[in-house]
Amino acid sequence: MEKKIVGFRLKGEEFAFNIMKVVEIIRLKQITPVPTAPSFIEGVINLRGKIIPIIDLRKRFMLHEDKRGKNVRIIIIEMHGNQLVGVIVDEVTQVITVPEEQILPAPPSIVSVGGRYIEAVVQLDEKIIVFLDIEKIFSDQENTEMQGISMMEAGIEESPDS
Repeated sequence: MEKKIVGFRLKGEEFAFNIMKVVEIIRLKQITPVPTAPSFIEGVINLRGKIIPIIDLRKRFMLHEDKRGKNVRIIIIEMHGNQLVGVIVDEVTQVITVPEEQILPAPPSIVSVGGRYIEAVVQLDEKIIVFLDIEKIFSDQENTEMQGISMMEAGIEESPDS
């Protein structure tokens, strides 16, 4: 069975998400910081009236932070069926359909050292793309915190006194 993926780069490495989880891809816009949020949460954006937590995958994966380039995008993902989260990536590279024979299971050695969020590895020509499961990148507690940020910020936005 084929899978459609959205490919992106972080620090020169190739990654991908299942396109069924991707709502849209937008240019980087003004991000409002959220005090006391986990360090990998860059802040929130207002996207057509919805408050969306923005995650910096470089911070999440403990990659060195460089200055952001002109191709930086935010991939808006739907998690757990209803929660929207934005993920900052260096560049979106491709949207492609991958044949099943090019999708290989994640090596057990990677999964056992904290890579539970690696769903598979995609072999394209000479490139290897790490296929991520966005819902497994965050712990249950972190997911709850992100939901709280969305609801808290939405409450602030809707307050009649603001």
